Amino acid sequence: MKYRITPLDQSAKEIVAHVIQSDQSQLLIPPRFKDLEMNIPSLKKTEKHIGLFSSGTTGTPKCIWNSLERLKRNALFTADVFLVKPKHKLLILAAPWHVAGLSWALMAEQLGCEYEFITTKKGDAENWLEAVKEIKPDFLLTVPAVLRALYKEDWFVPNIVFGGYSVEPEDFESLTTHCETMIQGYGQTEAGGLIAARSWGSSENIGELDHLCCGKPIEGVHLRCEGSAEEPTQIFIQSKTAFTPKEYHSGDLGFKDGNENIYILGRAEKEVREK
Repeated sequence: MKYRITPLDQSAKEIVAHVIQSDQSQLLIPPRFKDLEMNIPSLKKTEKHIGLFSSGTTGTPKCIWNSLERLKRNALFTADVFLVKPKHKLLILAAPWHVAGLSWALMAEQLGCEYEFITTKKGDAENWLEAVKEIKPDFLLTVPAVLRALYKEDWFVPNIVFGGYSVEPEDFESLTTHCETMIQGYGQTEAGGLIAARSWGSSENIGELDHLCCGKPIEGVHLRCEGSAEEPTQIFIQSKTAFTPKEYHSGDLGFKDGNENIYILGRAEKEVREK
């Protein structure tokens, strides 16, 4: 199946609409990758696919093709975990060409939520704050870097969702005055979105390693990890919404506690790959 490169010189919601409505598969190339020489895997599927790029934290960013239907399915699983309902108003502060931002938007679109999606750019903290205050969302979905730019400001959102990488213990303390519930998600491009998530009430005591805890796997996900807090090991993932039906090496190191919560302690040297 042929694909088109999605034009990114438009608003985040317009990008999402293009991805959903286009008859052809779409490839979203992050602006910072546009001048890199990258290998784009051939697309032999007849089903509509979306090409997203991994973050490139362990080397050259990789293009991951996944079907739009699997991405949408993961987004609905995500809604169940976050307890997002059609009545809720959402504010997404992220990038629509990254799996988190796209997945959150697909969630809102499928549920019929009222939502705003602002593409984040470094130095735009004033605009983010203005959006939070004007929109007054039920859920703010974003990344830790955006939240850190807003800690010292006066604002409140009932539910804050963040992902991309683990936060620090002091981040939880800073967030408690801005929300009722904090949700930390663990996701990957390869998985089609969310893998696991955990929520905390703003009045809960935060344990020593809680900032590394990403909770239990969502529906359709199996995590295998034999590590411990002292000796973390590789995390293997099998997900119904992943780019492959097989178990794959996530590229992350961690461990599971007695309640099957997964803790992410860092990156492994090996690249994400099928087992």
